[in-house]
Amino acid sequence: MNDSEETLPEVVDEQVPQQASLPADQPIRVPLYRRDLNPTNLVLSAEDLKEFCELLVEANEKAKEIEYSKLDLSTFDSPEQAKARVNELIPIEYNYVAGNGDSMQGLGIPKTDERAFPDDLQSLFASNAAYVERAINLQPLNTVEVFLCFEKPSLKIDLQTLPSNPTENRSVINVAGRDEDWVISTAQKIDDFFRKRKATRPIIHGSGAYDYIIYLAFLPAVIWLFYKYAAPVSGWLEQQTIFLNVILGIYGLLLSLLFARFLFQYARWLFPPMEYYKRSRLGAFIHRSIAAVVVSGVGVSAIYDLVKAAIASLGP
Repeated sequence: MNDSEETLPEVVDEQVPQQASLPADQPIRVPLYRRDLNPTNLVLSAEDLKEFCELLVEANEKAKEIEYSKLDLSTFDSPEQAKARVNELIPIEYNYVAGNGDSMQGLGIPKTDERAFPDDLQSLFASNAAYVERAINLQPLNTVEVFLCFEKPSLKIDLQTLPSNPTENRSVINVAGRDEDWVISTAQKIDDFFRKRKATRPIIHGSGAYDYIIYLAFLPAVIWLFYKYAAPVSGWLEQQTIFLNVILGIYGLLLSLLFARFLFQYARWLFPPMEYYKRSRLGAFIHRSIAAVVVSGVGVSAIYDLVKAAIASLGP
């Protein structure tokens, strides 16, 4: 009996891990203020993007001053070393992607005037937080992150995607920080910059635009075309059975709706919500002018026939 008691393990008090307290010299980095911007209907050149990055660098200089003022200088050999450390860790980092998938990453302002800068830019990302997060896993007290997407809507017809949905625009700008004045002033400068470069875009990018165009424009146009040009086939249709006429009518309507959807996606592709050009927009102007002439010609002809038919119906 005594031997068994001696072999029993001793009871050890459970050790509860103690949570480390927040260091007094580390400022709280959770943002108190935030502004989210969703830029759209913009036409930006390579020079505009350079100016925009210069604006971000200017805002980041103020953010670095705020960061420096919150540092515990006793942990550095000198104030100059602390300032150099802030400048080293909190630059503006950019990354852009070309149409062929090639990407370029760097610090500061991208060299948009060089030949290497893409003519078919797909996206641009810029941030003053990305570099320092990778370096020391910390965020600056005040951050600005920009993603501008210049991808055109696809011309492929995807039957799983509703054409009534608004055009996808992934461009977003996040301004956040613990300094209210910095957040408000930075967001306002960005908003003013984009407001000067706003472009008029058709209503085709809005929600439900496809439905309005189909019911108010396309289907009446199909009826007008059938009324004007159906004479050569009407005689043949009269000789066919009712069942075949119904099948051909449904099939023709479905084909016309498929064609309408392609035209709608083509219009969205022709007038993207975010447009980029490197130096000249001449090609886009020529393309849009040709499309406008074709659409205007068809529209004027339809209106002329409609007015002519209305006048004839009112006559004796």
